[in-house]
Amino acid sequence: MHSKTPPNRTTLGVAAGQVRQIDGTARRNRVHLALGFLVILLLSVSTLLSAQDRDINVSKRYLNIPVSRASKMHVFQIKVDGVEKREFPTQLAEHQPDYWIFLDISEFKGKTIHLSGPSSQAALDAIYQADTIEGADTLYKEPNRPQFHFTVKRGWSNDINGPIFYKGQYHLFWQAFPFGTTWDTGFMYWGHAISKDLIHWQERSPALMLDHLGSPWSGSSLVDHNNDGGWGKDALVLVYTAFDRRSKKQVQCIAYSTDGGATFTHYAGNPILDSNSEVGSNDTRDPKVFWYAPAKHWVMVLFEKDGMSFFTSTDLKSWTRKSHIKGLHECPDLFELPIDGDRAHTKWILHGGSSGYFIGAFDGESFTPESPELHYAEGTNAHGDDALYAAQSFAEMPDGRRVQIAWGRIQPEGMPFNQMMLFPTEFKLVNTKGGPRLRATPIGEIDKLRGKAETLSSVTTGEVNRALDKAGPGPLDVKLKVTLAKDDELAIGYQGKTIATLHSTEFESGQGSVEVLIDKAVAEIFVDGGARYIVREIPAATSSHGLEFGFGGSTSVVNRLEIYPMKSIWKMHQASHRQEVRP
Repeated sequence: MHSKTPPNRTTLGVAAGQVRQIDGTARRNRVHLALGFLVILLLSVSTLLSAQDRDINVSKRYLNIPVSRASKMHVFQIKVDGVEKREFPTQLAEHQPDYWIFLDISEFKGKTIHLSGPSSQAALDAIYQADTIEGADTLYKEPNRPQFHFTVKRGWSNDINGPIFYKGQYHLFWQAFPFGTTWDTGFMYWGHAISKDLIHWQERSPALMLDHLGSPWSGSSLVDHNNDGGWGKDALVLVYTAFDRRSKKQVQCIAYSTDGGATFTHYAGNPILDSNSEVGSNDTRDPKVFWYAPAKHWVMVLFEKDGMSFFTSTDLKSWTRKSHIKGLHECPDLFELPIDGDRAHTKWILHGGSSGYFIGAFDGESFTPESPELHYAEGTNAHGDDALYAAQSFAEMPDGRRVQIAWGRIQPEGMPFNQMMLFPTEFKLVNTKGGPRLRATPIGEIDKLRGKAETLSSVTTGEVNRALDKAGPGPLDVKLKVTLAKDDELAIGYQGKTIATLHSTEFESGQGSVEVLIDKAVAEIFVDGGARYIVREIPAATSSHGLEFGFGGSTSVVNRLEIYPMKSIWKMHQASHRQEVRP
């Protein structure tokens, strides 16, 4: 940062009264020198920013684009018959690429596209079309790709958006920047993947891209069972924030699908809600919309300025403001849970972008907190930020579970993708000495990924660590039951670094259970059924030595140890990497 205070002339060796005595020749020389530098600067900028273009007769599905992390981000355009169809930023490689990204251009097959942007002609000419993506032979085999946590093929991913069960399969949406591993919030898409089991995901083409209102930011999804919106009975509806990168406005919009979620159409009447002027802020985003059966209306929870606002509607198009509660930030989720499984006694959970949440009551128009702000997860990434962020729970679950998935703000090293999704967890509300508390534990489907277990009983930490050494650095699911002596601690380490410490006072009578999921770049630790849920970014394995446990005292005991090698969720993709998933 440069100071706005001008330097004192005396400190530069030129007192104010001496300025007129400066030799005229020296002054002219300085002027000429400055003009020379200016010319050089202008020529450099002109060279860097000169636009190049080319025409491509589209006959293939993808444009493969070389990317360099050292290149500057520039915006490129695709036009057809002089009309702009796409605009995207990327770090186009001028020399050797670090990785490749791809654009699906199948909608332009049989047409000629005009591609232009700031680059050298050679760099622009290196972009080519094909029916497979560049690097398809190594896709999902990359050395640092997580093996049982979902990651995108290429580019950046962040907020979870509107996960839902719809017509026999799970749909996962997220904030996607498919143009590189560093993001630009003005050019976000909605990524889209489908699954039959919440474990194995198939990435599809983006559900939403930019339109005239801007970039589709976070939101939610719903099934319009009664055709309240007029787009068709059981239409799949996405409610999202459109962000205009020029005006910075954030307005609420709708897109809908009547073909099972294969394609989405932007509602012609967008935006459905523009509250920027009313609240005196452009911070109006991340609509969570659901059906509130007792009052037979739709509810929207919207982050506005300093908290969460509540709106209602009967047609999904016209919304009425009902209430506002200060606190929490971004990405709201609101749902009802039974206490200890008793559906006669329920509470509502309101949470925001981090793991912070309130327990309270909801009457269809306003939320009343009955607890202080609580947290169901903890842990930071390598930059000190919350490792868990922007979680959302699945709508329309067929079995009544409340399953959520979160953005893992974790960066696998050296990969053509950035960030990940944490492992899906099931929420339960349980009574504790401090009152009802939210608990998150891995979904039962994790059993599908577990290999043959090695099980040990009543063992020392030395025996535990020898078994873990034999198992290798991961991916693993390790479960243990321990008895900690009074005032003792259990240290959990990875690659020689402590990632969590548990104290005997956390366990009733010193006895408790711990489950540790180890994957590339991430550790997720669940203590006593979610009493603590710890997320840690871990380094890439540099040796066969990975997870280890240690006690402070000699009288603590590992009562039972289970070590499960974890199967890869990508095997099906590796076997058929050239078969692209189509809607």
